[in-house]
Amino acid sequence: MNDLNSITNQMNSAYAAQPSASGSENLTQTDFLRLMIAQLRSQDPSQPMDPTSFFNQISQFSMVSGMQGLQSSFAALAQSIQGSQALGGVDLIGHDVLVESAQGVLDDDGLQGAVEAPAGTTSISVRITNADGVLVRTMEIPAPTSGSNRFSWDGMDASGNAMPPGAYAIEATATVNGERVSATTQAAARVLGLIPGSGGGQPLLDLGPLGRVALSQIIQIV
Repeated sequence: MNDLNSITNQMNSAYAAQPSASGSENLTQTDFLRLMIAQLRSQDPSQPMDPTSFFNQISQFSMVSGMQGLQSSFAALAQSIQGSQALGGVDLIGHDVLVESAQGVLDDDGLQGAVEAPAGTTSISVRITNADGVLVRTMEIPAPTSGSNRFSWDGMDASGNAMPPGAYAIEATATVNGERVSATTQAAARVLGLIPGSGGGQPLLDLGPLGRVALSQIIQIV
């Protein structure tokens, strides 16, 4: 009598030689169960075969099937999340968002930004420089607190001259326990478009002069 491996090989060969109605040439879990029943029925009662290896194969087959099903579920979930992110990104087009950035955008409404200050901050100074690295304005944020501190620049330099619209570098320092430390700057920019993520990645938002950022980098809608 043929052993399990021999029977399995014969079944696989038979399946491979015939067109499959389900589109798969691999043995299914049902096929394994049928093989097990056939093996038990055809065994010699005086020399019963040890079914342990067969049951181990059934267990391994079930684990593989379960993992494949789990992978398919995760893939479907990832596609669903990516689709939801894309829809959320479309809704942001035309709105202003706040992102972490060392640059801000000056337009007709001025330059809007924020400084993330550590605990114990007593003062915040914001320096704004043009594309040539020339300092055009220094501002102090009144009564700062730990966390996000909003600021707005009207586009005027220290002499009261209107500066041209565009991108300007922003740098902030905070006084914490009497010491001056660098602080993280954030800038507001308008979402001009949405670029789908490649390879299952997040969609990117086109912020014009501030470049492209992932949807997850949005701190706040302003």
